[in-house]
Amino acid sequence: MTGERSARASHGRSVVLASLVASDPMGQQLYESQLLAHLPAAGVEVRPCRVRSLRSGLPGEGRAPLSALTNATPAVQHAAARVLYGPAPLLHRCDLRLPAGRREVVTVHDLAPLRFPDEGTIPGRAADSLRRARAVIAPSQFAADELRELLGVDAQVIHNGLDPSVWDDVPGSQLDRLDIPARFVLHSGGATQRKNLAALADAWHVVAAAHPDVSLVLCGPRDSRRTGLFADLPRVRMLGKLARPFHLALMSAASVVVVPSTYEGFGFPALEAMARGTAVVAANRASLPEICGDVALLTEPTGDGLAEGLSTLLGDADALARRAARGPAHAKPFTWERSARAHADVYAACSSR
Repeated sequence: MTGERSARASHGRSVVLASLVASDPMGQQLYESQLLAHLPAAGVEVRPCRVRSLRSGLPGEGRAPLSALTNATPAVQHAAARVLYGPAPLLHRCDLRLPAGRREVVTVHDLAPLRFPDEGTIPGRAADSLRRARAVIAPSQFAADELRELLGVDAQVIHNGLDPSVWDDVPGSQLDRLDIPARFVLHSGGATQRKNLAALADAWHVVAAAHPDVSLVLCGPRDSRRTGLFADLPRVRMLGKLARPFHLALMSAASVVVVPSTYEGFGFPALEAMARGTAVVAANRASLPEICGDVALLTEPTGDGLAEGLSTLLGDADALARRAARGPAHAKPFTWERSARAHADVYAACSSR
């Protein structure tokens, strides 16, 4: 047996990866799909269990009365877990709304519902189930600190990776039918309170006046909150949610990608933009300083702060180019192969206890 095969065999573990089926896949679903793809190479035999509600028409391996189980007693959850997930030497639960198993690892991406009223809810028994878990994983030190502060739970930090498609060579012709302006600032993502679009709208009043050749392009799921904030502002294009090739082409073509969020558990938009070689202006909050380092221009998440950051780069071609050029090297170490190996280490430690 070669050294590589021996190392992989020493990690050999069998894990059930339990996730909640989503009709509109986002960052959490990317995490789950990439683990499924990369854990086998890290020596982990992984079996997916994608759970949906009793009424869901989405595909998956299991169904459960999720609303009834969310706050059920530990004994009831453990019984449901045995039926739902099947035999599992170790369970990796990727959503707090799923029933907890007796021997499990749990990933918590963030605790936004405890900070913002428009981010859903966290089950009342979540903290208790996390304390009983063999290990808790968070995608950033910020998210781990939130778990300790808000729930009294210690977590291990394993950074997410980047979708390999972010490195693909996507021709600019992808954008021809979208009629995109030559110079533009890009924001992509949702429109909930933590995305801080109100501050970006305030900033755009200033930036649009100072840089009449620059437009603002917004993409993400259609949302009346975004429309209400930006519909009457000058040179704003709202494109909705785009297919991956169009999104990658937009990131490459943008002069600046702006991430004004006041709360992110990881911050995929900022890291993906850096990988595409585009300068980033990001709020100096939550996980963004940790993930962006000094490659992004970090600003206060206010209208004035964002306006100053955007104007600084849009008005200085050399500074813009320097930040853009540093992005790919900064983003390169964030791989799913590396993340999967770190997960395998956690599984091995849990299985030995």
